[in-house]
Amino acid sequence: MQPTGTGPAPDDRACAGVGPLPAGGSPVDSVLMAVMSVGRLLRQRIAGDDLDPGSIWLLKTLSRQPMRVTELAASANLDTSTVSRHVAQMDRAGLVERTPDPADGRAHRVELTASGRSLLDEAFRRRRALLSRSLRDWDTEDVTAFDRLLSRFVGDVENLTTDLEKA
Repeated sequence: MQPTGTGPAPDDRACAGVGPLPAGGSPVDSVLMAVMSVGRLLRQRIAGDDLDPGSIWLLKTLSRQPMRVTELAASANLDTSTVSRHVAQMDRAGLVERTPDPADGRAHRVELTASGRSLLDEAFRRRRALLSRSLRDWDTEDVTAFDRLLSRFVGDVENLTTDLEKA
């Protein structure tokens, strides 16, 4: 079943800053370009955002539970020093707070503040609205099938990257 909405043509993806599709590109090439394009668009600032796009994913991770900076860095696959700088900026902005780690008084855990949670919720609301507008002309069955296939795809990629990290 084809979506009833119009999506970008392959040449439009090249204009979106992802780069040209190889001549006679495979479906894998098309998926790669589409995923990179959507990822780039969702990581950009959206009108009204008060959060640095790089902080959104760190705050999302912290929304599940407080954690040490080293744990947050490992979770995000980023260098600890990079995450530490982001956390310091978010702390100064009142989005997170550091509390002593009950398991080790020398260490600190970082947790989301009410302000941080509010800004994160708002950032996701904007992105959800963007995706909803993008899918509004699609049949319900197409959106459901897309959700199912995309969830399967993400799970497979996550499993593969986890397996590669162990190797």
